[in-house]
Amino acid sequence: MAPPLRRFIKVAYKLLPILIVYAWYRRTHRGKEPTPKEAARLSRQGRLLYEALASLGPAFIKLGQILSSRPDILPPQYIRELEKLQDDVPPADFSETKRMIEEDLGPLEKVFEDFKPTPIASASLGQVYEAKYRGERVAVKVNRPGVKRMIEQDGAVLKWLLRFLGLFVDKNVAYSISSVVEDYLEHVDDEIDYLKEASNMEMLAKELRGQGVVVPRVFREVTSHRVLVMSYHEGIKISQVEELRRVGVDTQRLARKVSRLFIGMVLDKPIFHADPHPGNISIGQGGEIILYDYGMVGSLDAHTKKHLVRLYASFSLRDPKSIVDELLELGALDPEANRYVVERGFELAIRELGGESVAEWEFERLMDLANRLIYRFPFKLPRQLVLYMRMAGILDGVCLKLDPEFNLLKIIVSLLTEKGYLDEVRMDNVRSFISSMLETIVLVNRVGPSLLRRLEAQDFTNHRGGRQSRMAVPSTFIFAASLLYLHFNVHDQLPAYLGMVLAFILLLYDALKR
Repeated sequence: MAPPLRRFIKVAYKLLPILIVYAWYRRTHRGKEPTPKEAARLSRQGRLLYEALASLGPAFIKLGQILSSRPDILPPQYIRELEKLQDDVPPADFSETKRMIEEDLGPLEKVFEDFKPTPIASASLGQVYEAKYRGERVAVKVNRPGVKRMIEQDGAVLKWLLRFLGLFVDKNVAYSISSVVEDYLEHVDDEIDYLKEASNMEMLAKELRGQGVVVPRVFREVTSHRVLVMSYHEGIKISQVEELRRVGVDTQRLARKVSRLFIGMVLDKPIFHADPHPGNISIGQGGEIILYDYGMVGSLDAHTKKHLVRLYASFSLRDPKSIVDELLELGALDPEANRYVVERGFELAIRELGGESVAEWEFERLMDLANRLIYRFPFKLPRQLVLYMRMAGILDGVCLKLDPEFNLLKIIVSLLTEKGYLDEVRMDNVRSFISSMLETIVLVNRVGPSLLRRLEAQDFTNHRGGRQSRMAVPSTFIFAASLLYLHFNVHDQLPAYLGMVLAFILLLYDALKR
């Protein structure tokens, strides 16, 4: 599909100058920390990008929101500006909305007993109305009129712009930006396909049953690709902190409850709600958490969950080498990256964070440092990791407003401990260590005979006797104590490993002396 010429010219006029400046800076400053003057210049450029995307309409606003969670592409100064992009837009003309509903469901007055023409929420891709269906109060979510055609046209514009991208940026950046745009165009259809959203709602309603969470009930018989009818649930927006306190809600406890809910979905459920911004969470009269908008969901496979937990454990051990190993396992780092330089970057970042454990770090500060590192080095973030990072960043901001002392990392640590994920890491480490020991024993058996012949040539008369066999007793105790220490202390495993090594050396020494 060829893009409309006028639209193409308008988009190119607004975005190409910003892209050229960005490409020049990235080419000349990649891998370096900006000076205060350069950082201020980057912030101004980020503001220009924000203004350009906001002026180009809903499709570009959505793209900007996605780019705000891509620190592997944009510098932190750009990201801070794009995080301000809001999805609120004036409501569309109701006559067009009514026509769309009637095309899918039939005459409005025959389907609904009452239908209020003023939307209760209006966003770039859809609008929500209040109505009455079979005697029940319902919320009706409807595609914004013309949204599919708008996405198709702007998608064509973006695809044409991508053809010129290689003229301005290096191939790795061009590949990353192209991947983001193509992924956006592929998944934005999911956000306007309400049959898919209905399926997400039904799945999470089943998964979250009995947890004090309200997921609106879908009325399938009056739901289509463009219209979603669901039960209406009213509550206090989670951003209305003073109102929540006025009605007696403990906002500190609420912050813990909401954060445990969202992180728990990531760890335990087949999908997780990936858009916990304040407009999508309310608190009901009974203290229940009401979740809205299920168009953006994510999922983490078993491999990704496992290595995310191991990544946390590597951070807790302050081990840059293991951190890089786990990032490679997650597919988040270019395998051809200079390991020494990346490890050194993490070493300096961990030192800057301070504290004795990961749980003492501030999540926002950790994410800021991570964004700086990700931009400086050749990271390639998979979509499922991007959704998780975006969700966690929004969640942290929401919970900090409820409780200024809130620490998301403490919540993550407690959940990983409660659910046994850290125990799995400990046992994996034990198995890995034992495997390495066995490999070493095999190696010793291979070289043992020649080693013994050399040792027999020496004078060991002063070392013979019962003393040597007694080496096995302390070595066994040291090894057992090391295993116990490793099992109960994931945060400081070095003494355990040193103990195991010492035990093995004593056993080996004892064997060779016999």
